[in-house]
Amino acid sequence: MPVASKNLVKNYRNAALTLALAACAPALFAQSSIQVDTDPVDCLPIGENGAAYATVDNNVADTTVRLNFRRMHDTVEDLYWVGMNPAGQGRYWGVMPKAEDRPVQRHDVIERRENIQAETSWAEWWRQKDSSDHRDPNSELDTDLIRERASQGKQVERDWLGEMDDDTFQRWLEQLENEPAEYFTSVHDYNGDEIARSRTRVTEVKSNCRVDLTPEQLGEAENLTVGETAYWQRDESIFHWLCDGIVSRVDPTNVLRGDGICRACVVAWWKRKEILIPAIVGAGVVTGVVLLDDDDPDPISPSSP
Repeated sequence: MPVASKNLVKNYRNAALTLALAACAPALFAQSSIQVDTDPVDCLPIGENGAAYATVDNNVADTTVRLNFRRMHDTVEDLYWVGMNPAGQGRYWGVMPKAEDRPVQRHDVIERRENIQAETSWAEWWRQKDSSDHRDPNSELDTDLIRERASQGKQVERDWLGEMDDDTFQRWLEQLENEPAEYFTSVHDYNGDEIARSRTRVTEVKSNCRVDLTPEQLGEAENLTVGETAYWQRDESIFHWLCDGIVSRVDPTNVLRGDGICRACVVAWWKRKEILIPAIVGAGVVTGVVLLDDDDPDPISPSSP
């Protein structure tokens, strides 16, 4: 090919590349400037749903916003998520599943156990765990379980840890009633890839926590879709969260499916020997309850009024 022709082709390619980059630049710049912040959650109630709010500034089109969450467990660190709903002016809200009653497990750094001055050894254990690739300062936990169930969650930095010194962190750990919950908000593009996230926060899970959900949030709590971040989660219950209200799951490749685990729990509840169910008559009016016994194959229908 003549030199002039080669230069013409080269210039054409350069011009096409420049135009393509120019077209993409606004979107790339917008993504890099997205700012996400999750509001502090005072607490989560045991056995009840909780909600979290977030603000997303400079968001772009074709994105989704997720509320990511997990219990602060010594071994299992992988997260789950639920979709967040827009509330206007860059505000979003999401509903977490109901937290199980799970007492927090205490751990100490071995070499500090005999030291009478080691008053912050529990806090030290968590700090060493969080900063080490070994994930267990004492090598006493189930390494296979850690390897299986901490594949993605370990990559999430515990930003809240930097806000407490060892003494404060130790006092906080000592007064915990239950495993706390960690959470953050993330923004994802149309492929499901994360393009922005907030800092990670932590909140206590306790029996005397009062949460007032809006009617819209209560409806969401009865029809939750929970996202998975690791493949081991597929045939497992949501780790240390209750099944109530969870109807579907999304796997790490963004494939939606019915939640077979939680539905199995509902079926098992329905097949108990004796259960109380609402008696529905007329146009959906609840008039009382009917006691069913699974020894009776033909329960009597409630009579019309």
